[in-house]
Amino acid sequence: MMLHRHRVLLLLMLFAALALPLAAQSPNTATLVVAVADQAGAPVQGAHVSLVNVATGATREATANNDGSATFPALSLTGTYKVTVSHEGFGNEERGNITLRAGETATLRVKLLVGSQTAEVTVYGTAEGVRADPQIGMRLDSTRIDETPILGRKVTTLPLLNAAFRQAKGTGDLFVNATYFVTGAGGRRQTTVTLDGANNDEAWGRQTMIATVPIGAIEEMTLLSNAFSAEYGWTSGPALNIVTKSGTNAFNGELLYMSRPGSGQAKHFSTSGFCPPSVDTCTTPATLDAINPVDVPDALNQFSGSIGGPIVRDRTFFFASADYTRQNRTTFLSSALPAFVLPSNGDLSYTGHYRQTLFDGRVDHSFTPSESLMLRTNLDRFYDDNPQDAVGGTNAPSVARRYSRKSVTGQANLTSVIDENRLNEARFAFLNGDPVTRWEAQTLSTTYTRSGSVPFTIGQSRLSDLHGRQLQFADTLSWARGDHYLRIGGSAIHHTSGGTGSEPGTAVLGTFTFKNTTTAPFDQLTLGDVQQYTQPIDFGINSYELSQWLYTAFVQDSMHIGNDLTLDLGLRYDRQTLTDAKKNIAPRLGFGWHPGGDPRLAVRGGYGMYYTQIRANAIASALVGGLDGLTTYTAVPGQLGFPTCLTCVPLALDPRTLPSSQIPARDITIEPGRRSFYEAQFARYGLNFDLLPNYPDELVNPRSQVMTIGAEREFGRGFFVGSDFVHQHWTDLDRTVDLNAPSPFDRTAPGQVRTVAAANATRPILPVAGGVRQVNVLMNLGEANYNGLQTQISYRGNPRLLASLSYTLSKATNTAEPDGNGVGPNQSIISRLGDEEEGPSLLDQRHRAVLTLAYRLPYDITVGTLTQYASARPFNATTGIDNNGDGANNDRPVVNGEVLKKSAFRGTPTEDIGAFVEGRIHVLDRTLLLRVEGFNLTNHGNYLGRGQTVYGDTGTPNATFGQLVAAGNAANALPAFANVDPPRMFQLQIRYVF
Repeated sequence: MMLHRHRVLLLLMLFAALALPLAAQSPNTATLVVAVADQAGAPVQGAHVSLVNVATGATREATANNDGSATFPALSLTGTYKVTVSHEGFGNEERGNITLRAGETATLRVKLLVGSQTAEVTVYGTAEGVRADPQIGMRLDSTRIDETPILGRKVTTLPLLNAAFRQAKGTGDLFVNATYFVTGAGGRRQTTVTLDGANNDEAWGRQTMIATVPIGAIEEMTLLSNAFSAEYGWTSGPALNIVTKSGTNAFNGELLYMSRPGSGQAKHFSTSGFCPPSVDTCTTPATLDAINPVDVPDALNQFSGSIGGPIVRDRTFFFASADYTRQNRTTFLSSALPAFVLPSNGDLSYTGHYRQTLFDGRVDHSFTPSESLMLRTNLDRFYDDNPQDAVGGTNAPSVARRYSRKSVTGQANLTSVIDENRLNEARFAFLNGDPVTRWEAQTLSTTYTRSGSVPFTIGQSRLSDLHGRQLQFADTLSWARGDHYLRIGGSAIHHTSGGTGSEPGTAVLGTFTFKNTTTAPFDQLTLGDVQQYTQPIDFGINSYELSQWLYTAFVQDSMHIGNDLTLDLGLRYDRQTLTDAKKNIAPRLGFGWHPGGDPRLAVRGGYGMYYTQIRANAIASALVGGLDGLTTYTAVPGQLGFPTCLTCVPLALDPRTLPSSQIPARDITIEPGRRSFYEAQFARYGLNFDLLPNYPDELVNPRSQVMTIGAEREFGRGFFVGSDFVHQHWTDLDRTVDLNAPSPFDRTAPGQVRTVAAANATRPILPVAGGVRQVNVLMNLGEANYNGLQTQISYRGNPRLLASLSYTLSKATNTAEPDGNGVGPNQSIISRLGDEEEGPSLLDQRHRAVLTLAYRLPYDITVGTLTQYASARPFNATTGIDNNGDGANNDRPVVNGEVLKKSAFRGTPTEDIGAFVEGRIHVLDRTLLLRVEGFNLTNHGNYLGRGQTVYGDTGTPNATFGQLVAAGNAANALPAFANVDPPRMFQLQIRYVF
């Protein structure tokens, strides 16, 4: 291990040494190549080319080399550029208003004419042109972001403007109050985020970026459904590339107040969509009048401000932006809950409070025209005392808990120009999440829960307090030489995490789970109605500290073949020390072609291999959940550890004072690749580890392979049409598997049941007192596939009109959801986790379309729309009982002699029509903007999941199967928070720009 680590370090040092004299382009900058030729097309060697950033005054100068080209790497995205080309005997040529795109090389082909004649200039690859590389995505600049209606002004909502991205709400963990999204084969934890060229991923759970950026701080955001460049890694393909604003020679800024009044929100949906078309037997109750949206009123107030300008003109600039958000969300409790858990005044409303502070501060300084420094710091702090609507509906107020998170980050970028063709950019970043996750129960108590047609949850005891810190050094360098543009880079990241508990909290008291076939009120239930009881047992290890290294090295060559064709050849190496994978070599091969040299037409394609990162919290569960840790046991009536009454808990089960014969068999989690350790540890507890089959002797990083082919064409002036076919094959997905699962129990008819005792008798290690029941391990056992046609149409030919239509036709399938948050398997034994579990992804939507439009009318009034449409998601059917006796109610029903396929049913489509009206009042050089935004104007019920997924275990489905939520005879139905999007809402903005 130590020898291998030294080899990796030597490899990184070699890459850095080779690259020291070279030049860099990174995701937060752009490159401009100016190619100069004479009237006959011959290169003009020695032509003088100068480049000026109009906003900051930064200048670069170069002399055209033997092939007549001059390259300007690592250009800031702030402001526009002016290029001047001159040579003795030819007329001078000047081209201004050049806007560049992040991470892309633009080309200006200048044909100088003799004397004072005007030169011919052809532009490729700027922000106004077609994109001729395999990097598929959508670019959003600050102007477009400002003109787009965004609910709550959340940065994480922006990816959904690209139809290739799909909403991931419904896969759990909504407590971070961010908009989840996926693309391709899915996986909301696998999109990498770069911020000003540095990694901004939160490596503990990879839920979202570790520090959210105020939306007013974003200069450009690129939504890449396929990040082709070898500079991108630790992703299955997608990436978000964010570049923050910097100051300029002009002082400017803004103050913004936004309000989302609760009084203007729709309080009901119609009953349409209560039953999905895919379930013929589902009926809407005759007593049902309406469906209630969750969190209404949802009142929000946001205060924002930004300011930037020069500290020293043409040399030193600053920029700062901040947001403060106050949000009060009201949920409503079900009257079916027992009176003793409800407020004494009979009020069924419950208000949760969310507060967030965001800050971004940046300073840019030019030591000389060839050396500059960027310093940036960010703060993201929030808390929520009703996260993910923990209280609401059939969840009693005693379920309440508070979630909080805080991150402080800092970054430094040093850019050094060596000469006309060579440059070096070094980055240092520190990301500190403390807490990265903290859960606090308002009142610790035993939990009582039931699913089914009359569900409830009472009591709460889940807690956690965890941190995550990351230190990163990266260097990205390149060399422009002849027809080659070579980039070489590498990075080293040291990440540590630890604390107590897990995500979303570890129970410290017991949990009673009642049979979901019962319907009696809680206060009428008895011990005989309990399906199982679960309680933690502390064997000593209840906290952890975990460290890891992530090393990367890459080389990328953009090679020009004539004037029309560019080949992109890349190679990347990734190493994560939490895994055993040491051969993560990822090739990237692509091309961009302008047929006939036409700058308005591009054909592009590529192949890329990626390795996804194993999140730290997936490993941490084994550090505290092993034989010596904080584990749980589950007992059914009659088994050791089952209580004698509903209030006689928690049971006093201290392994330090009780003999093993009085300790129930428990569920544990172990690490892969430590066979000899576990053989010895199991033996100390009188267990034979070798009885467990299929123990993985290594854990590797999942591998994703993506292939694309597409084209983009500009028709007329500013009308662009582009389409790309994307195929993804993703293997070795990590998932948790029970090595001690019962033997297969294959059913061919409804009503076939194996008891828990009978199932336990088939486990490799019998779950006896003092022993184990489940032995879970993280292993590579999953596969996902995706095929999609991603199309984008946009119009940018009129400064008054901006229009974009994005449409994706796709199919995503898997044998296990990439994040582990999805559909449980029909049987937990490893031999039944392959092809039998293949089916549509929980987040599969065959069609998705997004229309954005903004038009400026006379008198400085702008109107526009954001309209989104998506087809229905799949949902899974279960029998509602534990047919195979493995302890989980994931068993799917038998229909026509066969167990149903995973996620065999579909819900209802989603539709959100939004609009805005904005007026501007100008006073001297100040502007006051008044804006009204409306969301879901048709008040369409957008249902992402189904609450009633119990099909039953008879020949016909339950009458309630497929219903949005259990409604009974109530006049109003209240769906779960994760299953429904907001109703019609309005936002008001006042913005003062100076």
